[in-house]
Amino acid sequence: MKTLDVDFVLEWLSRACLHELSTFGALSEECLCFLLTNGRLLQLHRGDLLYRAGDAADGFYVVLQGELGFYKQSEGLDVLTRHFGRGEQVGFDGMIGLHPRSGTAVARGDVVVLEISSMLFFDLHMQYPADFGLMMINLSREMSREIALLENVIGQSVGWKPQ
Repeated sequence: MKTLDVDFVLEWLSRACLHELSTFGALSEECLCFLLTNGRLLQLHRGDLLYRAGDAADGFYVVLQGELGFYKQSEGLDVLTRHFGRGEQVGFDGMIGLHPRSGTAVARGDVVVLEISSMLFFDLHMQYPADFGLMMINLSREMSREIALLENVIGQSVGWKPQ
C-alpha cells in the first residue's frame, strides 16, 4: 500500500470524475478539495489488505478507482460477501457504530481509495455543514441499498422471491 499525492490523483482522475462518485454527489468543489487534501489517498495492488476484521474502525474509505473484496470469517474460512466498487464507501458503518471492523477488505486489482478519518469527518461537519449534510444523505442512501441487498439475500436463502 502506498500513499499518493493529491495533485497526482487530480491529474489522473479529473475533478468531474470524482464529483460523479455517489459518496461525493452534490458536494461543493471546495469541500471535495478539503477531503482530498486532508484525507489519505492510498494505492493498493491485487491482494493488498486495506484492513482486517477486528481492526479499530477509526475512519472509512471511498473507492476512487478499482474494486475491493469484503470477506467475513465463517468456520475458519474467509468468505467473500461483497464487492465495493468505484464511488462506494467501505467501513462507514463500523466508524459510526463505534465497533471494530467486521470483516477484511482486500484489493481485487489496482485500487485507489480516499481514507476519511473520524477526525476529518468531524472537521467536515464543523467547516462545511451543508456539504456534511449532503454527504450524510449520500452515505445513508448507500447503507440503505446495502440493507435492501442483504434483505434479498436473506429472503432468498429461506425461499422468498422478490416481487
